[in-house]
Amino acid sequence: MNQPLLTHKRQGGFSLIELMVVIAIVLVMSLAIFGVMSTSEGKKRTLTSVNDINQSGNFALFQLEKALRNAGSGFSQSYTQSFGCRLFAYQKQATPGNTGVVLPFPGATMANPFNTLNATVSGSYVLAPMIIASGATTPGMSGKTSDALIVMAGAAGYGEVPTAFANTATSTQLNLQSTLSFNPNDFVLVADEAGSAGSLPCMIQQVDSGFTASGNATALPLAGAYYASSIKAKDGTVRNLVDFSNDALAMGIGNPAGNPPSFQLFGVGDNDVLLQYDLLQGGTYDTPIPIADGVFEMHALYGVDTNNDGLVDTWVDPSTTGYDYATLESGTIAANQTLLTIKAIRLGLIMRTSLPEKAPATTGPLVLFSDLGTTLTFKRALSAAEQNYRYRIIESTIPLRNSLLLN
Repeated sequence: MNQPLLTHKRQGGFSLIELMVVIAIVLVMSLAIFGVMSTSEGKKRTLTSVNDINQSGNFALFQLEKALRNAGSGFSQSYTQSFGCRLFAYQKQATPGNTGVVLPFPGATMANPFNTLNATVSGSYVLAPMIIASGATTPGMSGKTSDALIVMAGAAGYGEVPTAFANTATSTQLNLQSTLSFNPNDFVLVADEAGSAGSLPCMIQQVDSGFTASGNATALPLAGAYYASSIKAKDGTVRNLVDFSNDALAMGIGNPAGNPPSFQLFGVGDNDVLLQYDLLQGGTYDTPIPIADGVFEMHALYGVDTNNDGLVDTWVDPSTTGYDYATLESGTIAANQTLLTIKAIRLGLIMRTSLPEKAPATTGPLVLFSDLGTTLTFKRALSAAEQNYRYRIIESTIPLRNSLLLN
């Protein structure tokens, strides 16, 4: 009996070895693609971060240059009466929880990063175009000290021509030789002629909104949010309108409707942010306003005219005795004379990217003002962690154009 033949058909598919080979190839290709994508994404992120700090740095420098070029507008031509006078100002709207005084600063501490600066001058600020506060802020990301700027400027077209008193002021009005240069709601700086003898106080007042200018009017009525007949500082010092002598002057320094005066602090705070602080508290009380991010540190030097020819003869570190901000904010005759010699500022910004990289990207040190000699050159060493970021140095020499006219 014949047995049936058993036929075996070959099964289709891959062997285990073939599958393992395919998986290995796919794995290698995936790793290669992932590596390429990761490298590409890293380069893209680096390029974006560098572009961000380039743009942010240029914008920060633009804002600072604009403020510094206008420094001293409206009062520099009357420097013998105005420079160094201790500022008294009152703001009814923006000071919840205190008496309404904004200058001298009434609080125990000022908002960061300006608390150290404010403590050094005891909350009392004098009128000056620009003062560098060396090492006055300590940005949290940097951990090292950074400079701050105190910049003041008026914004009135007639501010360069002060108006003399015709008689002593009353508690509600100024008696001037002419009121033609003033408009309703204008800010008015009142300073005494005797201010050249030392740090006498001056007051910021406001013209009544119902005032009508005329060629013959000599009475300038005062009212509004910044009007106060008497201002008392936290140390007990009181300034009254009626205390000004017949030799006092009134200067228009701007108007809240579009061209207010600029009495500002600039400094680097936490998270690499450049901040601006309004000493007149025109916005939210005791609140710094962010200007630009990516600013790691800010440093500056004075350009000084030593022979009164209108040219910068030497550069001076702002920590130098006599140029330190505590001295320049003292309002003494010597300090006021020093302010007259400052004609420019050399500004340096250190910008830093926001995200660290896996490997060191900048070994450092970072160098500012290298062309001014070893004494004035600033070097910032970088820790191991700080080297994983990328940095950009921005420097600019900014003339103080109003001060250049004071020769």
